[in-house]
Amino acid sequence: MSAQNYTVQAGDTLSKIAEKLYGDSNQWRQIYEANRNLIGSNPEQIQVGMVLTIPGQGQNDSGSAVQGNFQSMLEALGAFESGFPSGDPRQYTSENTLGFMGKYQFGEPLLIDLGYYKADVYYGNGADKNYWRGTWTGKRGINSKEQFINSRDVQEAAIREAFNLNLQRVNSALAAGGQSINNYLGQQKTFNDGGASKTITISLSGIMAGAHLRGPYGVADLLLKNQPSHDEYGTSILKYIEEYGGYNVSPADFS
Repeated sequence: MSAQNYTVQAGDTLSKIAEKLYGDSNQWRQIYEANRNLIGSNPEQIQVGMVLTIPGQGQNDSGSAVQGNFQSMLEALGAFESGFPSGDPRQYTSENTLGFMGKYQFGEPLLIDLGYYKADVYYGNGADKNYWRGTWTGKRGINSKEQFINSRDVQEAAIREAFNLNLQRVNSALAAGGQSINNYLGQQKTFNDGGASKTITISLSGIMAGAHLRGPYGVADLLLKNQPSHDEYGTSILKYIEEYGGYNVSPADFS
């Protein structure tokens, strides 16, 4: 099925429209994401006469090919972050030269924000790397670095918590600039990164990946001020925004 328009009729819901057009009511979110700016924050508030854009099956809200679902995105991100292929148990115990660890290369500041860890001196605040000399809070039964790197379930829960926190912070930072994520989703933006021009279609999965690399305020600076940033190893936020963009992701996946 290719992309088309659909006029909302009496008695319609997004689930009913998805069932009618896709044969699968569970695909209502794909329609909502493509029309979020029109519908607003409540997907139940569609009105008779609205003309909705219905993405083709296998397309995201910008009309480009969907790379996969949220789990597919995490597998791709985890493989790059850890340096080990998807399914390799060494992903969870991976640690880089700056002490970032696990499948998603968690650092001290993030785990402090998520409530797993406490420290007065940590990476970015008096320390030149993640030394993990603080204390663990016992959240989800984790009382040591060793327990954290040996718990797949906790790492998978923590990355979802991180995405949820970053989404809130990105929204807050954009709101301070008079914008919201919805103003950017599906839009093509051209950025200047060290003299090189790069045009990227903005998606929620790309925004979340970029926030994981450079923090929510790095994403806000990119979108509001066209200011790309790089991590300690020279990886550009634009790489994450682009390479992990286009996945079929919604806040419900990690909220």
